[in-house]
Amino acid sequence: MKTGKRKKGIYIALLVLLALLIGSLYNSLNGNPLSKWLAQRELQHFLAERYPEKRLRIEKGFYNFKFKNYEYRVKEIGADADKGEAPEYEFSVGGWIPKVRVDGIRTANLDTALMERLSGEAASELQTAFTRRVPAVREVTVQLEVVKGQLAENAAWTPSLKLDEPLYIHVVTDAAGASKQQVAEAAGEIAAVLDAGGYDYGHVTINANVMGDKAGKDAYGYVKYVARFDKGGGKVSAKDVEEVTK
Repeated sequence: MKTGKRKKGIYIALLVLLALLIGSLYNSLNGNPLSKWLAQRELQHFLAERYPEKRLRIEKGFYNFKFKNYEYRVKEIGADADKGEAPEYEFSVGGWIPKVRVDGIRTANLDTALMERLSGEAASELQTAFTRRVPAVREVTVQLEVVKGQLAENAAWTPSLKLDEPLYIHVVTDAAGASKQQVAEAAGEIAAVLDAGGYDYGHVTINANVMGDKAGKDAYGYVKYVARFDKGGGKVSAKDVEEVTK
């Protein structure tokens, strides 16, 4: 009798476990009703706060399991458009506490030509400044965003430019003879330059590369170490540096 009860208990436990596994798999591929409701509510609040002058309608969304985001198309109602078609924009909402990660209206209104020029000017300035403190620096890339009309077309780069999003900065250094500790120290020097110069940056990544012996795209070889830090995020230590295995 006891054996039968034990078998029944095991059977029920296995069914519960199977149901949990199926539910987890379903959620990872399709999301769940609660997170979907929270994501749509966040998008509604975001649109009302950010674009109160526009008449916007959220179309049916879907769950992007690859990026774990809810993707929506938002239609602008009553807007002038070629051939009478209302503009549509793509929005992406994700995270445990849902936040808008992609704002399609902002993306559609970015001044890409001005952004490219200012990014290049900022990268050139920073590469010169970084190299003084870290001779191993080989390349600096800066990503910034400028909405059309936000700045004059002839605006020149300066750290005091009023942008509504912080800079993202990527640095490539020569890993020759470098240790994790030395990469961490380089990160500290780079952070010191940024802070002293008053740069409004959000995130910095540093790739320490084993340099190639060819020109062009092969010149930077392969990544050996990666370090990352955010503004105000504290000092990078050797244990924070990731070693990339080939």
